[in-house]
Amino acid sequence: MKAAIVERYGPPEVVQVMEIPDPAPADSEVLVKALATTVNSGDARLRALRVPRGMRLPVRLTIGLTGPRRPVLGFEVAGLVEAVGRAVTGFRPGDRVVVSRGFKFGCHAELVTVDEQGAIARIPDDLSPQDAVSLCFGGATALHFFRRAELAPGETVLINGASGAVGTMAVQIAKHTGAEVTAVCSGANASLVEDLGASHVIDYTAEDFTRNGRRYYVIMDTHGNGPYARVKASLAPGGRFLMVVGDLPQTLSAMLRKAVIGGTAPTTADVFRTLMSLAERRELTPVIDSLLPFAQIREAHRRVDGGHKVGSVVLTFDALGQDSA
Repeated sequence: MKAAIVERYGPPEVVQVMEIPDPAPADSEVLVKALATTVNSGDARLRALRVPRGMRLPVRLTIGLTGPRRPVLGFEVAGLVEAVGRAVTGFRPGDRVVVSRGFKFGCHAELVTVDEQGAIARIPDDLSPQDAVSLCFGGATALHFFRRAELAPGETVLINGASGAVGTMAVQIAKHTGAEVTAVCSGANASLVEDLGASHVIDYTAEDFTRNGRRYYVIMDTHGNGPYARVKASLAPGGRFLMVVGDLPQTLSAMLRKAVIGGTAPTTADVFRTLMSLAERRELTPVIDSLLPFAQIREAHRRVDGGHKVGSVVLTFDALGQDSA
């Protein structure tokens, strides 16, 4: 099978589409033929070892010193069940599914294995694989943090970085919860986030939301440029700060502050089932920045590196081609 290999940290050019052996499912595993995957901010940061301050050594020790120990990156994939292990009872060949392997990676490949009890869920009949996979990274992150914050109907929530993969999902999930949403993004994306459910939009190029005197019950920073020290005066009494991106000092500080919720968002089958159900009921709309063939995965990394994508960058496997640049 073809897979995108990253053997050393660096720019998008380190990504090489190569032939590697096909995986075989273990007894409890499902083998999925990929139809679509994503390159998200996590993939790009790991590829470049572009991580928050103080995190380079922990990441090297965990992921790999000079390059990823698991050279096939990729957090999620949508596809068709190709085969199942002998002990699998919940899935069968032909099922359309979304899958995540979490920090085991491996989803930038034509074939992916996942444990039946892992992060795998069926795709609704009227949802394309491209749309389904675009919901996964941002949707799982937003859902995890809002659940931990116990976001309640009627609460005010500000989302900093509202037009990215996490932000576009967060706006919709917060609105679905019944919260009053303020979105912070560029003016160019104001109409988009309003259509997704934001009641108010702040153009960060024209206004600093930390200086306008307004307070919010929940502030989510998806971008990393709105740390707790900067936004704490904008939190209402009893408010919660959701630190989706934070450096090591901020992470350590979060452990001492009840108002700060940080850490990574685990992906589970329950989360994927929730996202697919919301999309099936038209309560969650996919937002795709770019749709590229898998052979152009380097270009996908470049797009993510640019920092101005809107929603998710999705790759399709229907026409691999020969050009991996």
